[in-house]
Amino acid sequence: MKKTTAFLAAAVMMASLAGGALSVQAAAKTDLTIAVDADVDTLHSTDYSTTVEHDILSQIYDTLMYMNPDGSHDPEPRIAESYEISDDGLDYTFHLRNDVTFHNGTPLTAKDVKFSLELCKDSEYQGSMVTGLDSVETPDDYTVVCHLSNPYSPFMLGVCQVNIASKDYYDNSADEFATNPVGSGPYKYTGRSKGSNITLEAYDGYYRGEAPIKEVNFEVIPDQSTTAIALQTGEVNFATIESSTIAQLSANPNIEIAEVANSGFTYVSMNTEKEPFNNVKVRQAINYAINRENLVQVCYDGEAEVNSNICSKDRFGYSDDQFQYTYDPEKAKELLAEVGIETPYDLGEMLVAEKYSNIATVLQSDLAAVGLNVTIAVKEFNSYIGDLTSGNYGITALEMTLDGDTQMLEMAFTSDYIGTANNARYSDATMDELFEKTRTETDTDARKELFDEILTKAQDEAIYAVIDNPLTLFAYNTDLNCPEFPYEGIYSIYDFTWAE
Repeated sequence: MKKTTAFLAAAVMMASLAGGALSVQAAAKTDLTIAVDADVDTLHSTDYSTTVEHDILSQIYDTLMYMNPDGSHDPEPRIAESYEISDDGLDYTFHLRNDVTFHNGTPLTAKDVKFSLELCKDSEYQGSMVTGLDSVETPDDYTVVCHLSNPYSPFMLGVCQVNIASKDYYDNSADEFATNPVGSGPYKYTGRSKGSNITLEAYDGYYRGEAPIKEVNFEVIPDQSTTAIALQTGEVNFATIESSTIAQLSANPNIEIAEVANSGFTYVSMNTEKEPFNNVKVRQAINYAINRENLVQVCYDGEAEVNSNICSKDRFGYSDDQFQYTYDPEKAKELLAEVGIETPYDLGEMLVAEKYSNIATVLQSDLAAVGLNVTIAVKEFNSYIGDLTSGNYGITALEMTLDGDTQMLEMAFTSDYIGTANNARYSDATMDELFEKTRTETDTDARKELFDEILTKAQDEAIYAVIDNPLTLFAYNTDLNCPEFPYEGIYSIYDFTWAE
């Protein structure tokens, strides 16, 4: 096995999958099969919530700008060929290419960009990408001016993640917009078998040239061991894998594994609207009860960095001075006694998706050691997400990524995001106000101080019990040429080629 490690610092949205096959078959291949661990619930350009949906949509749609993954973080032109920012930081003017078309052949113009930005602004899931956007003006067919209500330094980063969709298609085919997408990216949607697969094909009218990989099949394979076997037989060309399959795949000389750092985190979320999780000392006790080092070894085979802070250690705003929870079961017992909890105490169900059941099993043992009992309840992924976002749970364990600027962490902490990414259902006026300040603060040092206050408050109140930052692991055939994966593991199938 050839093993690569990528730690380039690009800030965009989260990791997943892309393809390979056995060496003897690779030379003539122009198709690609990608394993995904869950089916999609929607293919709406902005109202999506899962990594799989993001990964598929990012092949179908294109964006105004693209954040360079070479470590410089400089935005590169995509649909916009140039841009200017006003001296006061309130106006962003984008000049569009005039050769971009949607997959139905219609030209992409400023009205489509305006529509897409406004659609994103109204999205409960992706609205934070255009934080601060007040209005959009279109002086002509190829000029777009974004007016901000306040200066917001991460605005360009958000723009780099807004999928540009067709206004006319939405107006004329609203029912199909989320099920039969028409984008302007390198791949067009060709079909879906629910629960089984989604297929794309290279768009021959793509303005950057037709993609070398002509046909892409996203195959839904929830079971990791099945994915590992399919990688070895060549039925699947590329996949995001779990650490438990590394040893098995390492034995195959035709498979390469890439480890990619990202800002995602494994965590325990406690519903602060329900007892006993509305008590800060109970949440602190649960934090102290978790043996993070052991969980990383058992569930990730060491392929994760222990960190109780929701902010990863290479992200803006993190400080070693911010408090870290360590494994201290005696401290956990003391805190429970202080609030009058007599052990053994039944916390009820720990609701998890099947993919997180191994994490739940380890946590169940840790909690039992301090007298807190849970029964593990496993649900299908999309059903689980429905219960999670509606607050129909008491305690759960999962992974999440809020990538991009540290501002994105507001989705986990502020009142506006209860029902989406604020799974703790935490509401605090001071926290909301702090994030309001970080949106408008342009001085880097002052902004860092605000994030220090936010992250210190989050730790003090034990809003979540964060466990680690897992690496994203990709497995693919050595004959598939993939650019080095940047931080967060973002990938573009357009850049993949098979060796000749």
